Amino acid sequence: MLRLKCAFTRSKVIVIACMSVAALAQQPAPKIATAQGAAVKAPHQPPCWQQAGISKAAMEQRREIEQGTRSQVESVCADTSLTPQQKHAKIKEIRQQARQQIESIITPQQLEELKACNAQRNAGRTAASAPRPGGSGPGPCGETASKAPAPPATENTPEPKQP
Repeated sequence: MLRLKCAFTRSKVIVIACMSVAALAQQPAPKIATAQGAAVKAPHQPPCWQQAGISKAAMEQRREIEQGTRSQVESVCADTSLTPQQKHAKIKEIRQQARQQIESIITPQQLEELKACNAQRNAGRTAASAPRPGGSGPGPCGETASKAPAPPATENTPEPKQP
């Protein structure tokens, strides 16, 4: 009889444990805690391109143009027959053409709205993805840009006097 009671008690414990796990699994997901300790659930927002009134097809075309631009820039950078100045001019031309193609698909107003929305959503993120002010840092071909080009050598430059 004692064994029967123990077996019955064990099965009660197992049943209760299983019911507890099932009940916990059905509870809603916990809310995200903020620094102030208040629980806030992040609302789902539509993508910025959608808020700016840009179609998904237009965004896909834009991505294709940007990928093609990157590929062309890489080809220019790899071209050893070009001087750094020629590479710079060619890359500037490639980017201008890409900008015109994108503006034929997406209006400048939509691009501004897209940029503003992305900036607002990325405000709390790291600065690694932030634009570089003043264009500092390596150029598209990995070179570091100097602030001012070296002045050309002229024949009128006086030579240093030797003592």
